Amino acid sequence: MTALRATARLQLHADFGFDAAAAQVDYYAALGVSHLYLSPVGMAVPGSTHGYDQIDPTRLNPELGGEAGFARLVRTARDAGLGLLLDIVPNHMATHADNPWWWDVLAQGRASRHADWFDIDWRAPGREGRLWLPVLDRPLRAAIADGVLQVEDGARGPVLVHHAVPFPVTGAPEGDRAAWCAACNADPARLEALALAQPYRLAWWRTGFDRVNYRRFFDITSLVALRIEHVPVFDAVHALPLRLLAEGAIDGVRIDHVDGLADPRGYLRRLRRALDAASTGPERPVLLVEKILAPGEGLPADWACDGTTGYDFMDQVAGVLHAGEGEAALQAQWRAASGRSGDFAAEERLARHQQLDRALAAETDRAGRALDAVVAGDAALRELGTPALRRALAAVLCEFPVYRTYAHAGGFDADDLARWQAAAQRALARDDDPVLAAAVDALLEALQRPGAASRALRLRCEHLSAPLNAKSVEDTAFYRHGVLLSRNEVGSHPQHLALPVEDFHAAAARRGSRALLATSTHDHKRGADVRARLALLSAEPTWWADVVADVESSLVEVCAAVDGGDRAMLWQTLVGAWPLTLRADDSAGIAHLRERVAAWQVKALREAKLRSSWTRPDADYEAAAAALLGCALADDSARAVLAQAAERLAAPGAVVGLAQAALQLCAPGVPDLYQGCEGWDLSLVDPDNRRAVDFDQRRAWLADDRAPVADWREGRPKAWLWRCLLALRHAHPALFAHGDYAPLYADGDAADRVLGCTRRHDGDALIVLVPRAFGLSWVEGGTPAWIPRFWNATSIVLPDGRWRDAIAGTVVAGGRHRLTALWSQFPLAVLTAER
Repeated sequence: MTALRATARLQLHADFGFDAAAAQVDYYAALGVSHLYLSPVGMAVPGSTHGYDQIDPTRLNPELGGEAGFARLVRTARDAGLGLLLDIVPNHMATHADNPWWWDVLAQGRASRHADWFDIDWRAPGREGRLWLPVLDRPLRAAIADGVLQVEDGARGPVLVHHAVPFPVTGAPEGDRAAWCAACNADPARLEALALAQPYRLAWWRTGFDRVNYRRFFDITSLVALRIEHVPVFDAVHALPLRLLAEGAIDGVRIDHVDGLADPRGYLRRLRRALDAASTGPERPVLLVEKILAPGEGLPADWACDGTTGYDFMDQVAGVLHAGEGEAALQAQWRAASGRSGDFAAEERLARHQQLDRALAAETDRAGRALDAVVAGDAALRELGTPALRRALAAVLCEFPVYRTYAHAGGFDADDLARWQAAAQRALARDDDPVLAAAVDALLEALQRPGAASRALRLRCEHLSAPLNAKSVEDTAFYRHGVLLSRNEVGSHPQHLALPVEDFHAAAARRGSRALLATSTHDHKRGADVRARLALLSAEPTWWADVVADVESSLVEVCAAVDGGDRAMLWQTLVGAWPLTLRADDSAGIAHLRERVAAWQVKALREAKLRSSWTRPDADYEAAAAALLGCALADDSARAVLAQAAERLAAPGAVVGLAQAALQLCAPGVPDLYQGCEGWDLSLVDPDNRRAVDFDQRRAWLADDRAPVADWREGRPKAWLWRCLLALRHAHPALFAHGDYAPLYADGDAADRVLGCTRRHDGDALIVLVPRAFGLSWVEGGTPAWIPRFWNATSIVLPDGRWRDAIAGTVVAGGRHRLTALWSQFPLAVLTAER
């Protein structure tokens, strides 16, 4: 096994499978990572571009190259000294006809050996013990009458078919099946009776939010939750990664959406034992979890894992690079433009109420029925009544501060109970209704009781609070709150724009050495360098207000048709994602930018659920928004303003991006490089962030030994930084794996614009000095280099000895140094002690 030093995340799909990944192994080995970190490799829905919609986790996906292709990748990686990590999905599977476990449940219902492998509520009222499938594009009778639901004789026997999607049929007679199918299709009443006789109930998709009786991944009906807490399910889902680990093919796993599991603590304990038992190498297998941590929340200390996949770091490193003094002005601008509050907590609270009533209505009802079961055995609770108690549950969940709690068999520990109590206090502070107060008190008491009914209630609440948080924050409020989009990112909670430097230092000092450090991921809303560029607006709110006014003055008529908030988000997106090499007169480049931003725009409007949505798209409003985008890039004046603003942000934004990358590569933890992001990452939300990588360009950067800032617009300085600092990590493994972390402070006029830290271990030492929260005028317009006067009165005292700059190659002695001297060849410094 290879020691974990730095990972490179690769998104696998049919057009970039195992052999394509193997072809880039030599590049990644030369760049300096230790592991390739692969998206899910099990069988997924045919044509899947991500692999999280698995249909058979026990088999390597033939679309990626199957067993033979994976073996070639393993050999190539091992020969180059690289290890492999796998992303695995224990939480859910696709409700697809090619999923054999799901097909068996459809065919046999509760009699299926897989009936309890999925989290299905077979006792849900009104479902008659059947699995409710809200998949039809119209009500059942209309689907039959219109001929879009028919019975056919398929390879697996008779099937009901809806728009080429098959569902198994039980009760078909022996004999001439073709004739029987024809007779059923000719008689609507007979076909309806056949459909209603199945162990599942085909239903109109618009009933799904209310009627679906299986737990989903968030609100995605095509992804059904697994019950991984059952030993047969655990064994089946983990058979492949455990085999690959035992064969020496992989070095560990990343767990997707650990908060979707019934008992993450118990699951990780079981998996850690299984991984350790299967391992044949000297290094302990890596076990990482995808976990969103709220501000101030830490990973539970008793979880048997190495840490998170880095969303917490992504939030912290972005926050510390923002200027807090610009927050009030940006909030005022947003309120004036959008008519919305600018208070993220208020947006989140509203979104939570809406999600409970709509997209998560079925899950809310299931938690409510678990609460009803507790009420049924208690006369005092029955007096309050289930409606009041359900309202209390909703009120508390709408104030919940974290994704979820982690109750054990006896109830909540002190920290989790405190979270419930704090949420209850906030709920009551908003509504002093005495009935609600009594109901909230009763709810908290019911949640802490012993017994099976209360255990079931705790689990259902935890299984509701996690998707409620995700859907309300990431997939709704982030698209309604546009104070500054660089803070609307997975893992962030943009109630405050900036993170104090001391908070960043404290988080870094606490972090485990094997936790990942991410700045871009396959799930991000905006790439690392989009966020870095937009972070500059926190120091320049007045300048930005003038830019927006200039753009909109050229587009008065089309602006009038689009809400101010949607316009404000559009302008930020355009200047944030504007390629550094794009000129205003490059028609092909402008057309490509428009195409990318148009895809983001549709998603943003629908996720916001204000003027359009996925379930009820408003074609007229979406057309008006698209027209605004088109006019902004077609109108000479507006396009020129946007291009000039993007150019003004380009070089300073590059400096912020480099500072962000340096902290990622040097802070405690393991830097995770998302595919291609060693260059500038100006991507938007998926699918934009999953575009093909230009590896030829990146190989050219690797072979280029010119000055670090040469060809900076192409992304070479960032690639140089990655190359230099990965080499440093390779040369000083103990320092990065075990070194301590301590703040280092500058002196002088701009001391608060410097983030410094030291790391030390066994006589080895590292110093990192990066800029933060500075203004546009501090950087030369044509290159990411400082205008010296802003740093002339700011200095740092280096410890005694000689210090080599890992990026510029220069050597300086200990003592006091001006920042202008240390940053003269590169806009930041990473220094190592010479022995």
